[in-house]
Amino acid sequence: MSADNENTPPRGPRFNLNVEDARARATKAVRDSEIIFTRAYGLLREPKKEWEQIKAEQTTVPNLLIGYVAPLAAIPPIADLIGSAVFQPERIVSLSGSIITAFVTWVLSVAMVFFLGVLINSVADQFDADRNDLSAQKIAAFSITPAFLSGLFSLWPPLAWVSLVALAAMVYIMYRGLPILMKAPEDRALSYAATVTIAAAVAFIVLLALSSCVS
Repeated sequence: MSADNENTPPRGPRFNLNVEDARARATKAVRDSEIIFTRAYGLLREPKKEWEQIKAEQTTVPNLLIGYVAPLAAIPPIADLIGSAVFQPERIVSLSGSIITAFVTWVLSVAMVFFLGVLINSVADQFDADRNDLSAQKIAAFSITPAFLSGLFSLWPPLAWVSLVALAAMVYIMYRGLPILMKAPEDRALSYAATVTIAAAVAFIVLLALSSCVS
């Protein structure tokens, strides 16, 4: 072995930190968050205008679920986990179990939105509306936005009741969107929205029961 090799320190694994890539990812995350909150604000403030814009947007069901619903659906379980750890640590029997519960809740939440869209499309005929798979999924995804955002209040458990207000906001947003995307008659849009919202509430209860089984 040569002297040069003897004096050369052993080379460890190389970790290449791509600062530009990390910065681009962070920028995209911030931009996506801004889009979500801007959309939620627009749906509450000017629902007709926002729904018209949503109707014109070109997308697919997978893109809608992965790009919009999945990030939103992660808010409630993560906020609940953090809120419990900080304010109600006695609720966390096992950290790994709580993390698994949060993950399962997230997955089931995304699935619930998809099946809500299926339901909206399936019962369209009963409310003299047009069937359209993509439009129904848009209604489901964007109407449920307030419910997912209200999960932020789980960071402080005493404010968890705000989810009831979010449920009312969901009915209102859906009521304004059904005539635009599903061409439901104005006089039947409210009963249409109420029917599928009740179904969503039942699905949510089932969701909680299923997620608790793995905790």
